[in-house]
Amino acid sequence: MHCFRASYELSLDFNHSEVPDWISLGENWQGYRISTVPWIADVARVLGILPIEDTPEGWIAYLESLGLKEIIPVACEDFFEDKLYC
Repeated sequence: MHCFRASYELSLDFNHSEVPDWISLGENWQGYRISTVPWIADVARVLGILPIEDTPEGWIAYLESLGLKEIIPVACEDFFEDKLYC
């Protein structure tokens, strides 16, 4: 699983309706909150539907292709801290 933040203000070309199932997307005061859904992304990669490398850099390039801007990786523990996941 990879987690990222992206700028809400700068991602003008991003279309919420085109978010694929292997991406979980939320919003808060810091911008977009993005996490990968590995059990879907892994299958999509094996089938060739998602032709990316499973690295933060590979995911950032993919997210930029969707129209997201100023994408930064964040620790998933910090990402879900406010949801009280252990």
